[in-house]
Amino acid sequence: MSEQRTKSNKKFMILSAIGIFMVVDSHTFTAFNFFGDIIPYNSFFMPMFVFISGYFNKVDHSTDLWTYFRKKVKTLLVPYVGISLTVFCFQQLINLIKMGSDMPPIPEGYLAYALDRVVTEGTPFALVTPMWFVITLFAALMVYAVLKKLLNKYWNSIVMFVIFCGLNVLVVYLAKTIDPERLDPFLLPLKVLFFFPFLELGRIYKNHIEGKHEALSGGAKIALMSGMLVVNVIRTTYMPNAYDVACDSLDNLSGFTSPYIVTPLISAFVGITFWLTFVDLIGKQVGESRFVNYMSCNTFWIMGFHILFFNILNCLLMIISQHIIELPYFDVEFFKEAEWYFWEISSSIKVLYVIAGVLGPLAFRWIFGKISAPVKKLFSSLPEKSKRILSIVWYVIVGILVVFLSVVLIRSKLDTADPEPVDNSTQSIDDESDPDSIPAYAVVDLIYGQDEEVQDYYTEFEQVYRDGTYTVTIKRSDDSELQEAFNGLSGMAIKLLGQTGDDKADIDISNTEITNISVICDGVTVAVSDDGTVSLNDTDRCVYFDCYKTEEKTEKYDFKNANEIVVRYTLSGIVE
Repeated sequence: MSEQRTKSNKKFMILSAIGIFMVVDSHTFTAFNFFGDIIPYNSFFMPMFVFISGYFNKVDHSTDLWTYFRKKVKTLLVPYVGISLTVFCFQQLINLIKMGSDMPPIPEGYLAYALDRVVTEGTPFALVTPMWFVITLFAALMVYAVLKKLLNKYWNSIVMFVIFCGLNVLVVYLAKTIDPERLDPFLLPLKVLFFFPFLELGRIYKNHIEGKHEALSGGAKIALMSGMLVVNVIRTTYMPNAYDVACDSLDNLSGFTSPYIVTPLISAFVGITFWLTFVDLIGKQVGESRFVNYMSCNTFWIMGFHILFFNILNCLLMIISQHIIELPYFDVEFFKEAEWYFWEISSSIKVLYVIAGVLGPLAFRWIFGKISAPVKKLFSSLPEKSKRILSIVWYVIVGILVVFLSVVLIRSKLDTADPEPVDNSTQSIDDESDPDSIPAYAVVDLIYGQDEEVQDYYTEFEQVYRDGTYTVTIKRSDDSELQEAFNGLSGMAIKLLGQTGDDKADIDISNTEITNISVICDGVTVAVSDDGTVSLNDTDRCVYFDCYKTEEKTEKYDFKNANEIVVRYTLSGIVE
């Protein structure tokens, strides 16, 4: 996946390059968005990568599973660990640049927390979020290989494809109906079942469809692509929201907003068919591009490092804004608290992030290749016996590391520890008050629904002891109710509660003002209009506010397709 070579299969070379470009573009919240309004990236690009893997997968009854396992460990898990550790080191450096002496320490138990995330969501921390796919792909390939080996005599691709499609639909149903917390321990096997149809589809395409597909005339291919666009246009008319044809947050199976459980399966087929046909049309024109070939050979690097390079770009912009010339609308304070921040001076600025997300990892890969080449040359010149000894030593070290990490994770589970992760998306005020004092509590209220069906979603209560600026991050994937709250969001409120139950706070908040409210939705700054702080009763204070698309405040902001909302506010006038 990260080899530097010239690929002979130009069609799939281009397809994988397009797919990884879409991943980067999607994570900038679509600077380019090629056909994305009709065929959203998140409706198909992860299944498309599995489809590509299935196309090249040659597992059959003669496959030696141990050899196959070692190969996949080498090509998938070893780079996964290497990239994750590298990004983690860079993340600490970036945090030091952003926060200096205020940089929070890594909490005790963070290793166990990260390992738990690896075996569930598939990624240990935010800057390598897209790498969840690697763990899922590895597991899917291994389970598929075992099934293919055991059932080889009875294996019929069409029958198995139908069965796998049924399992895919079942997974979506379970994800939509079961509490996410109960589903969490089963995320990896469920994601494996979700992706199985696309592995088999890759084999079916190669063995039965590819020749007929390539034989289509240019006009027929354009007609097929147009048909896929029409299919999605028709589908969106039956959806509550057009973006419901997509499925965000596949890492934790929480982004299925369509009311139809077959939607993700159909969306993937539509997207794969459209872009596979598109590649057939342009293959001859761009098939010899060295840059496209280099992108395709290094999709692993781009997937693992592009968010890091978003942050490196932001670090450069922060340094410029602080020490050279102040950049308008670059929110230094918000960047210090978030890993998903984009400079919103204009929508076109996102192109800079796409360039950084693609070219940055490729440049890093090139530098790494130059540095590692002498080492590889030295290893290749060793006698075969020395190579075998070094390989055995390497596998022993990796084995010991795996056992050690497994013991850490198991012990953390047995001790029922619940360590908090280092979360750079929020930063609370340090509590230096008397631990026996009773605090006030701040909470963000999401108001959704209409007329008599208006409902409230309250975020977690945050203890408040003194004046300060607070940040609350709300992710659609955090709670099943947030799906409905985001889609029907009509207003928000920040409430400061001086009394909860029988406990009254030891601080006076009767004259506290809630000001400097800012809202960031998926990296985009939202215009806010509030009615000022009011008293709810003798002990509680509140401010209601609305969100708008522009500073003119003529049209309310639509949160239907949002994934994350960050609310910041300042409390002043607290008397201790």
